[in-house]
Amino acid sequence: MTRAVALVEELARQRRPLGIAELARSLDLAKSTVANLCTALEGTHMIRRVDGGWALGYKVVELGQAFLAGTDVVGEFRRAASALPVGAQETMLLAVLEGVEVVYLARYDGTQPVRLASDIGRRMPAVVTALGKAMLAGLPDDELKERLDLVHELPILTAKSHRTLDDLRRDLDRTRERGYALDDEQNTEGVTCVSVALPGRPSTPTAVSATLLTARMTPELCDGLIADLTALAHELSRTASL
Repeated sequence: MTRAVALVEELARQRRPLGIAELARSLDLAKSTVANLCTALEGTHMIRRVDGGWALGYKVVELGQAFLAGTDVVGEFRRAASALPVGAQETMLLAVLEGVEVVYLARYDGTQPVRLASDIGRRMPAVVTALGKAMLAGLPDDELKERLDLVHELPILTAKSHRTLDDLRRDLDRTRERGYALDDEQNTEGVTCVSVALPGRPSTPTAVSATLLTARMTPELCDGLIADLTALAHELSRTASL
């Protein structure tokens, strides 16, 4: 079962069809073992044959939709986001923290002509996202240290990405003090993101964010988004559950 899950996760991570040989190298398994796993997973529709390789199957989508349909927080997020005085115009995201990765659960597209969005279900390194930093900053010190110990090399995505763990820790300290996280082009050049973590979720760290073009960000807009995100985070914490 563990090997089967690892195979599905590798296909999800690569986002393209993979052959038996490539899967075997990635998973450090024998080709015969991988071939048997693929045949079994194909029978459950978890994976499918595409262009001579293997890709995720439609059953994965079905399971993902079933999970989202069973969570109060996704529906409440979309409803509440649409009513925000400032945030309703922007691209907003809801995510959880798994290890040192952010997993996107829901998106609200807003009314801006340029929409900046991440695919639902996508994973990103927490240390280069406002969502991730908001959730990391909300962890107890011992748990934060345990998670950061898993980060052996910081992802450098832009010129503004943190180069050292000391820089990251200082950023997380500032995030704790002010109550929100800021991604000022650390993930994508020309894009700024603000995020607030939901309070009272020690077992499932969760956060909401607003994403916009850096050129549009003004101090007044930033203040408005922070107020909206803070209100949204508290509302979701009170009314919804994962």
